[in-house]
Amino acid sequence: MPIISVEELTRIGQELYQKLGASPEEATIVVDLLVESSLAGHDSHGIRRFLQYVAGIRTGKIVPKAKIEIEMETPTTAILNGNWGFGHVTAVKAMKIAIQKAQEASIGIVTVHQCNHVGRLGGYPLMATNQGMAGIVSNNGHGGDLSMAPWGGVGRILPPNSLAVAFPSDHDFPVVLDLTTAVAAGGKVRLALERGEKIPKEWLLDAKGRPTTDPTAYVTDPRGSLQPFGGTVGHKGFGLAIVLDILSGALSPAGCSRMNAEVSGNALFVQAIRIEAFKPLVEFKAEVGQFINYIKSTTPAPGFDEVMVPGERSYKTRIHRLKEGIPVEDETWSDICTVAQDLGVKL
Repeated sequence: MPIISVEELTRIGQELYQKLGASPEEATIVVDLLVESSLAGHDSHGIRRFLQYVAGIRTGKIVPKAKIEIEMETPTTAILNGNWGFGHVTAVKAMKIAIQKAQEASIGIVTVHQCNHVGRLGGYPLMATNQGMAGIVSNNGHGGDLSMAPWGGVGRILPPNSLAVAFPSDHDFPVVLDLTTAVAAGGKVRLALERGEKIPKEWLLDAKGRPTTDPTAYVTDPRGSLQPFGGTVGHKGFGLAIVLDILSGALSPAGCSRMNAEVSGNALFVQAIRIEAFKPLVEFKAEVGQFINYIKSTTPAPGFDEVMVPGERSYKTRIHRLKEGIPVEDETWSDICTVAQDLGVKL
């Protein structure tokens, strides 16, 4: 498995997208977020997605330089139409609008439709924490992208709808919760498939609703489905998926998940909260920092070296990979090299 520097991966990615018609600004936004995902250890939504978006451009699913439009707006809310441009670019625009509204009115909420895949949700609430705010983002599959079974049912009925929330703290890292309502995202199943690894039986059901450790069941007809998180209380993950589907879909023109949706992508619910509407930011950060210290003072359970709060592991992984480079799967790197040579991008 090759280890590639951040600088080299960033250059290659930006050149790939610009060769296919993306503007320098678009290429920078998309590649920076993909590289950041890999830096944080979220490899399923990082570098391995380079070629997914190359394919999206080539098939016309992704429209480079698409105009992002505000379709409806109030002082605190907006509905954004991404016009099927890069999902990352649309999501960044949505969070910027939410932050601007929160700066003026203490809260900003933006829903998004006609938006392609936005990758790792956790990158967008961090835009809010960088402005001294709290950020919340959720998504559904724009009505499609069905790959998860409902609690008590069989078949691909829902997407693994996701939620990301971030709060600033007085530590070196913010608190960041970034989760999918499936036990594991489909990208992690595909990553295990590429590595030739088995998966935990809690991740996937085969087409008959039986737990399986074989990741090929996810991509081979008749296809299996992801399981909602929670194990014996999987109704909790399923219930959260329903709530996020409504927030992301029903509040936007995209609609909730359904069979035979015409398109798939991401519909988004994006929120920014100005903390200083409630208390001074320095006091909030100190309170969150004190809370982190309290949690981390817990004696580690057997098999654990320390107790870590949400966002801490990604922070530590990022520090390590910035120094050592990002590991890229052999198959992923080989595919990137092939496409780069085809497009005349120097390796």
